[in-house]
Amino acid sequence: MVIILTLAGCGEKKQQTGEEETVIPVEATGVEKGALNDITVVTGKLKALATSDVVPSGQGGKVAAVNVEVGSQVSAGQTLITLENTSRASLAAAVRQAEEGVAQAKSGLEVARINYEQAAANYERGKQLYDSGAISEAGQSGFETAYEIPYKQAKVNYEETAPAALASAQAAVVLARERCQEQDNNSVIKSPMSGVITAVNVNPGELASSAAQTPVVTVVNLSKVEVEATVTESLINKIERGQKVPVTVSAVSDKPFTGVIAKVALAADATSKAYPIKVQIDNARHTLKPGMFAEVQIKNALPETLLVPRDTVVKKGDADIVWVINKDRVKSCEVTVGVSDGKKIQILKGLKEGEQVVTSGQNMLKEDTKVKIKAQVK
Repeated sequence: MVIILTLAGCGEKKQQTGEEETVIPVEATGVEKGALNDITVVTGKLKALATSDVVPSGQGGKVAAVNVEVGSQVSAGQTLITLENTSRASLAAAVRQAEEGVAQAKSGLEVARINYEQAAANYERGKQLYDSGAISEAGQSGFETAYEIPYKQAKVNYEETAPAALASAQAAVVLARERCQEQDNNSVIKSPMSGVITAVNVNPGELASSAAQTPVVTVVNLSKVEVEATVTESLINKIERGQKVPVTVSAVSDKPFTGVIAKVALAADATSKAYPIKVQIDNARHTLKPGMFAEVQIKNALPETLLVPRDTVVKKGDADIVWVINKDRVKSCEVTVGVSDGKKIQILKGLKEGEQVVTSGQNMLKEDTKVKIKAQVK
């Protein structure tokens, strides 16, 4: 009598003509060609792309008001600190006085014009009298004194002296206004760039001076941050500016950020013998902070080899083996492995492209075990 029996579970048992054989369900995949990326991780700390330590211009002065605090978002040109402006009144008075000088010089020019026109008219009449003989040659000296010399003097005054006086008065106004504006500018400390305030080192009533060792305010541009790291000589010629690389900042997220290599040194550092690089990361939400630890992953494509999933290779003593499926039975095959990216591993020797290998269930296998593929892994 022949009995056929199928059992569910970790294996299928068939009893035929009194004999029983276990069929092991396994997951399998085909051996394929491909290229892995050799990943090198370099580390560094985040830095702001731009930082400005702000100090007063000119002599500085006593702080009248602090208009920002740590964490404030500021725009370029925004007032950060206001200083007491004790010289403002006297400088404004100097401007008004200079402006009055311009008004007087304009009046002087107008008077010079009138005098010149009158002297010119008198000169023309005198010349006509002289030319007609009404004034004798003996009276030439009187003609020059009465007509010609006053005309020439009026002409010089109108065309040279009065305009020069007006130009001088106008220059005095410009200078007075510049001094006043300079004092106004010196009395306010403005942000040189857009960014975030990371330090405020003065309070109202304190002296703010450009000679002080500590800046009054520090502004940091956090729209981008950068990682300064170094790579070895074996890697320096395999990367280039503009290349995108994953950057992990574990303090913020387990998911890598996208960085861009912005600078690649042309020479090694004299001390470390490594090559400095800079990697920039967009940081519009300001979640990345200067000082945070960052890991930059640099991928280097390896030559094409045979690849299998990492879990396919198991240890048998000191040897690496793979279970190869031939029709519905398995045999162990010793292999030589290369590098792994954590998911797949290189097979340098021992397998052929297209062979089916077991990826899961190897612990239940023996030589020539009968198997059934329950799932094909890619």
